[in-house]
This record gives sequence, structure tokens and C-alpha cells, in this order.
Amino acid sequence: MRVSTSMIYDKGIGSIQQIWSDLLHTQQEVETGRRVLVPADDPVAASRALDVNKSRTINTQYKTNIGTSTDNLRLLENKLASMGEILQYVRQGAVGAGNGILEQEQLDFFVTDMRGQFDAMLALSNTQDVTGNYLFSGYKANVQPFQGAYGNVHYEGDQGTRTIQVSSSRHMPVSLPGSDLFDNTRTMEGAISTFAGKSNSGGASVAVSFNPNPPSEANTGHRYEVSFNGATYDVSEYVPGNPTPVTVASGLSGPTLSFNGIDLNVSGTPTTGDSFEVFVASKNFFDNFALFIDTLEKPGSSGVSSGVSFALNTIDNTLDTALRIRAQIGSELVELEQLDSINADMDIQYAGTLSRLLDTDYAEAYSRLTRQQTSLEAAQLAFMRVSGLSLFNYLQA
Repeated sequence: MRVSTSMIYDKGIGSIQQIWSDLLHTQQEVETGRRVLVPADDPVAASRALDVNKSRTINTQYKTNIGTSTDNLRLLENKLASMGEILQYVRQGAVGAGNGILEQEQLDFFVTDMRGQFDAMLALSNTQDVTGNYLFSGYKANVQPFQGAYGNVHYEGDQGTRTIQVSSSRHMPVSLPGSDLFDNTRTMEGAISTFAGKSNSGGASVAVSFNPNPPSEANTGHRYEVSFNGATYDVSEYVPGNPTPVTVASGLSGPTLSFNGIDLNVSGTPTTGDSFEVFVASKNFFDNFALFIDTLEKPGSSGVSSGVSFALNTIDNTLDTALRIRAQIGSELVELEQLDSINADMDIQYAGTLSRLLDTDYAEAYSRLTRQQTSLEAAQLAFMRVSGLSLFNYLQA
């Protein structure tokens, strides 16, 4: 085979360029700390690293979600704690207002205080998180859950619970439908309370039931007074916010009196002027709270004690519900702490796996770099000597 001068140059330059390429690659490994700079360096390791990186990214997102869930649940727990304090305060106020020696002027002070607590509870029930979402509106995060004012507060949210995924198999609830807390106070047992008038002299008693049963919401959350006029019965209603009672029915004959979805059965013999108060509980806490305040403002024939008894049942029911929910939230916060710890451990494991797959072995890399530098110097020197060879050097002038 004929060896030409151009072939010698091409082979020499090609050899030097290949050594330069290998040397630069090794230098990049040392500088970046990564053994696999492109997938071609190690296809198996590169493919495995993609899978690990994907899992690590998902794990990082879970960690972010855990932080968001923790913040929301702590806010929710804080608001429930504040509600519990208000309910305890209202309960103490109700017990204090039940003191039979208080005059109406003194009761009016309780009315003012209780109205303030009513507004505070309503404000807490409409709490928003840092993003402007309502905590107690269910899925309707942008809808104010409890709308209206004293004597007419209604729930506009739904029964959903918003969740955030905090692990591959766990969706953490981060909101609470207000219906579970403020719209769930009435039970069918004891939903209607009756109280005899203080000045009753007859031997009559009453028993009340819903008709139809269960009742419509329009037929709950009312306070009635049933009076015997000597021949028939008259029914009036105390409406929160109205200064005087509103007539519901008159001229009713016993023994069964039917009005506004309830049947009141009179047994025994009443005397003229005898009366009975009837409290029809609502499942809406604010309706029941307003009835209690209205009783302090406008006591019926049975006095303030009937409203106090009614209020205590409602408050205790709501307190029990709030405590149960707080216990559940506490358990969820502990679970989030555990998940956060697990995620931190998983992140360390992913980092270790990526290091084994991609990181440079510095001892081997430095040894290879030295060898390649030596090879480059030798190749350059050899090329210089070979390229200087020529027959002309041996011709005699």
C-alpha cells in the first residue's frame, strides 16, 4: 500500500483530535461531577436515571402538597378552636341568663353580648384561606357559605370536601363543608321542645310531633306560643328581629292542633289563660342561636329558662361536633408529619440512586485524565517527528 504525505497528516491529525475529544469529555466529567453527560455515555444508566428523576419530581410535588395541606388544616383547626371558645362563652352566658331574678334591663345586656357572639360565629364560618377560598363551603370554594344576617342565615355551600393528593394513595381533606358543623344540629329525637307557662293553673299537658315526618326545612327553626282562651286555642310565633309576636292561627279546637307542619296534642284540662311554648329546632345552628337570643329579648309565657334549656342543647350538640372534627384534624396533621418524614427519606434514597448511576468516580477520572494528557503529548510529539520525515533530507547537494 502506498503511503502518501497527505495520509500521514490525516491519520496524525485524526488521532490527535480523538485524543483531544476523549480528554475534553473527561475534563467535563471532572468539572460537572457527572459520569453520564449524554445518554450515549451509558444508555442503561441514563434510562434508569430518567425514571428515578421522574419519581423524585413526583415526590417533591407531594412534599409541596403536604406543606399546603398542613397550612390549610392548621388554619381550619385554629378557626375551630376559636369557635369552641365562643361556644363555651355563649354557654356560660346562657347559664348566667337563666338566673330567674334578672330583670329585663339586665337581660338586654345579655342580648347585646349574645348578638356580638352571633356575628363573631358568622364571621368565622365564612373564613377564607390565603388563596381566597372559603374553608366551609365544600366544593364551592368561591361561594360565601353562610349568607344572610341575624334571624335569616342560610347555607349556600355544598356537602363536598376538597382534597389534595399527598402521596400515591392518599388524598388529604383540606376543607370542611359548613353543613357538617353549622347545619347539622337538629336530631329527630328531641327536635321539638315544649314548656308550660309559668302561670298555668290547669292540668293540661301537650305532646308534639312533626306532620309530615321528617319535616321540611321551612317548618323548623320556630318558637311558638299556644294559648287557651277558654274555648279554643290561639297560636302565635316569636320571630327574631320582629318586636311583637306574629299570629299563626286562631280558633283551633283540640285535642289535636295542627299548624305549620306539626301536630300538638293536648291532654288533660286546661284553664283559661294557660299557655305552652313550643321550640322547633332547626338543623341550622344560627337559626337556633337566634331563637335563644330572641327569647332573652322577648321572653314568652314560660320565661327565659325555656330558651336557656333550648340553647344549651344546641350549643352542646355543636360543641361535640366541633371537638370531633378537631380530633379528626389533629389525626390528619400527625399523618401529614409522618408522610413528610417518609418523603424526606425517599428523597435521600432517590439522590443516592442518582449518584450511583450518574456521579463521577473521581479517582478513576483523574487517573484517566492523566493518561489521556500523556497520550496527547506523545501523539503530538510523534506527529511532529513523522511529519518532518522526507527523502529530501537525505539528498546530497
